[in-house]
Amino acid sequence: MTSWEAAALRDDSGTLPASEFTRRSKSVTITGSRDVDRETARCLFEQNLSSLLHQGRTWLVGTARGIDQWALEWLRDHNEICWAVVPYTLRDQPRSVQSRLEEVDRVVELQLPRRKSAGAFRNRYMVELSQIVFGFWSGKGGSTIKTLRHALRKQREVHGIPVSSSAATE
Repeated sequence: MTSWEAAALRDDSGTLPASEFTRRSKSVTITGSRDVDRETARCLFEQNLSSLLHQGRTWLVGTARGIDQWALEWLRDHNEICWAVVPYTLRDQPRSVQSRLEEVDRVVELQLPRRKSAGAFRNRYMVELSQIVFGFWSGKGGSTIKTLRHALRKQREVHGIPVSSSAATE
């Protein structure tokens, strides 16, 4: 772990230390591909996540298009506690994302330096806070698979859900 990664996990960084969070909450991370349309995502969530609703869980989600954006919407529709985790700051998010973030219960700003690895670190951070990790993967890109592998190494309950290529948008 680099020094900036370690700093993001300390109390003085403005983020909640993973050990403190997991002692207090049942938590679930949702991650997934960016090329999944809204209807497909909502159907997948109903099939795979509905049994976890209304149990006082905290849901951790990134802010990318696709699975992340549809998960934030679906969770809010079900009045779930939802935290959006951003690698930089809220101010650094595009306006379209900022408007979505007004609906979540908390925005966790990791305040990481602008590096290619910031998104991967954000995903590992969410895994550290979670007991269960769901990854919805269309077969494109590798960050979802990397996140699921990290969750397995951390001995989390892991659910890898394939999204058929016909259901994913181009």
